[in-house]
Amino acid sequence: MWMWAGFSFFCLTAVFWLAAFALAEHRRMHSGYQTLTRYAAYIQFMQDKTELNRYGIAQQLKRGFGPLVAFSIPFNSMALIGGGALLFAYVGFSGSGGLIVWIWPILGICALAVHAVQAELMSSFPTAKGGSYAATLLSGKSAGRMSALLQLGGQWALVAYLNFEGSRWLGQAWAGWQGGSPTAAAVTFFIIFLLLQTLACLGGNKWYAGVQAGTAIIQLAACAVMLVVLAAALWPDFAYSSLAKGSADTAARVPVEGGWLIGLLLLWRLFVAGGSTESTAEETIEPRMRLPWGQFQAAAYVFTAGYLLLALTAMYGLAHPFSGSSAFLIESLSVVVRSSPAFAAVITLLIALSLFTAAMSILFASTRLLGALARESSLPALEKLGRVQSKRRSFTGAACLAGLMPAVVVGGLLLMPASWGSTASLLLVLGLLLHHGGLLIPMTGLLRISRRAQPLEMDPLWSLGRARQLICWIAVVSLLIVSGFAVFYSPYGAITALGWGGASYALIYWRRFAAEEQKKRMTNRQELLQLERSHPQ
Repeated sequence: MWMWAGFSFFCLTAVFWLAAFALAEHRRMHSGYQTLTRYAAYIQFMQDKTELNRYGIAQQLKRGFGPLVAFSIPFNSMALIGGGALLFAYVGFSGSGGLIVWIWPILGICALAVHAVQAELMSSFPTAKGGSYAATLLSGKSAGRMSALLQLGGQWALVAYLNFEGSRWLGQAWAGWQGGSPTAAAVTFFIIFLLLQTLACLGGNKWYAGVQAGTAIIQLAACAVMLVVLAAALWPDFAYSSLAKGSADTAARVPVEGGWLIGLLLLWRLFVAGGSTESTAEETIEPRMRLPWGQFQAAAYVFTAGYLLLALTAMYGLAHPFSGSSAFLIESLSVVVRSSPAFAAVITLLIALSLFTAAMSILFASTRLLGALARESSLPALEKLGRVQSKRRSFTGAACLAGLMPAVVVGGLLLMPASWGSTASLLLVLGLLLHHGGLLIPMTGLLRISRRAQPLEMDPLWSLGRARQLICWIAVVSLLIVSGFAVFYSPYGAITALGWGGASYALIYWRRFAAEEQKKRMTNRQELLQLERSHPQ
């Protein structure tokens, strides 16, 4: 009974969220902004060119995604099926009930507040650099560079985490089918994942959009089938307790790593990835219409659909289809899996595909961010990273480096002592903390100017109005609280995040020192030239 009460509460929240953004869209359509679409074609072209020159070619490369892809990217970046499987695999059936009924709606509301603040920042500073550009204008160049480096580190760590879990899942399945070492198979699949994702990023918008749309359709179809199977298996008793029919003796044999705490972190990652502007196309029609409306609509829909899927005991029962342990399964599903190994193989491939596409979404966003940073840097060593392959419309050097960095992160963490905890937990905490740091820098800058007049550069298309300060405070406090849980779960992961932050700060300080020295040399040279010109000779 409580399960369905919590589900009704969450659906009601999603409906109200959609209604609020529909009202804002209605007001925008009837505002003076419509006059922008009444200009002559030449003026529109010149405005388009001016906007693209202002915000960089990286923003131009992100354009061209249709509505299906704009929906598919946030849907896939959640790793909906794979995330649900990980939740039940780590937390177990006994610990997932409270998370699904009570924690899920609270996390959803907090994540929507984070997304609302992101939407205001992205519609104010429509650039591929995302929050780092906002942090630059709100808090200075050093803050912008720090936000970008933290965001890059978080993206690469999360890519490594998703690929690590997906390859470990497939490695276990392969070892159960063909024999051999699961570790060797997992390493092989991890390398294959990164190579395929890098090729998709090198292929540009066309390849990337095709993979995203196809994967979203597959996941939606699989979700529909799972819901039908679950409804048929539970009929006529839909209580949450009926999902575990007389299998209390097997609950203790289910591996639990961190219990509800890692479940909370996994749920939060699902929410933040689902509506994060770092993974979503921000353009629809013209440069000044980078509306996150479709993104928020998709986010609210995905939250509701994800709630249903994570309630599926099928994801819990199929967490280890080849492990040989008797996991919780509805009797009908259990019979199907035992009698048809092909069905279990399909589920395993679905989970791996979900995790693979989520990692690819974040990796693609990191190539755009890295390319934008490289193009704006004056260092000659970064010129190759900022080069654009015009035919494929992609950053070749940035894509290659972004594809290499997750492997470097995993390799570095594998060298850590075993007392630091599992590599998966280190990757998850590292990615969350760095991602939160990249978000908090522009948000705190927004809080500082919330009580004063907003800067001239900030003209949000999606303004929060009088509720900005309240929503921004909710977003900041939520990020800090979840960061505290992450530190408590893996202190060594927090130490690794501090190390990345310290290295980023040292790099920024060295870059600023080098720029000041170069400026002094240029000043001295100009003074000498002026002296020569004014000499009485």
